[in-house]
Amino acid sequence: MKTQHLLFTISRAKVTSTLFAAALLLGSSAAFAQVKIGTNPATIEPNSNLEVEASTPGRKTKIDKTPGQVTITDGTEGAGKVLTSDAAGGASWQNPLAGTMINGTTGDVVNFPTGAIDQKYSGGSITFPKAGTYMVYARWSVSAVTTTHPIPNHAFINTALSSSASTYAQQGIAAEWLFVVPTAHHTTPGFRVTVAGPQTLYFWFYTGYYSGNIQFQETYAIGPF
Repeated sequence: MKTQHLLFTISRAKVTSTLFAAALLLGSSAAFAQVKIGTNPATIEPNSNLEVEASTPGRKTKIDKTPGQVTITDGTEGAGKVLTSDAAGGASWQNPLAGTMINGTTGDVVNFPTGAIDQKYSGGSITFPKAGTYMVYARWSVSAVTTTHPIPNHAFINTALSSSASTYAQQGIAAEWLFVVPTAHHTTPGFRVTVAGPQTLYFWFYTGYYSGNIQFQETYAIGPF
């Protein structure tokens, strides 16, 4: 009888211990199903698995329980924005930069009197605000025109960007053979320019077999990409 009573006591202790451990495990699962860090650590939205709340009201990062979606609310958020880092790695929501248009200046009337192959600064420039690759476009017009190419009215009038206004140091170019007539306007194909940081580049004309005046009517870039 004593043996049976001892076995019963041991069994009851094991069951009690097992139930206690299960209760701890279930309690731990319930307690740690949600994690809150930062301001108001005892309060978390019911649908959040994780929240990191800043001291500034309404600013937090959270992960939703069901879809696992991350939401970053820091005051810069908005429809259609992208998460972008600055030079130090700090993230914020910004409008997509790929659609930003940057206007350049148009410069002066430039004369090419001889028809020789030549490069001349147009007087126009464009300033890129940050590092990246940009698509550059320009529109120019001509006045009284003659050409010296064997094919009548054919010449090349290239639009180029240089890192210098005094020396032709090509950074990008739209190279074209054109049928040129007086008072013609022409929009160049887009060409790519990559800069390592904020930089001003200068619009040049690079011509051959062309005599006459040229002036930019419009210069701009889109980017960075």
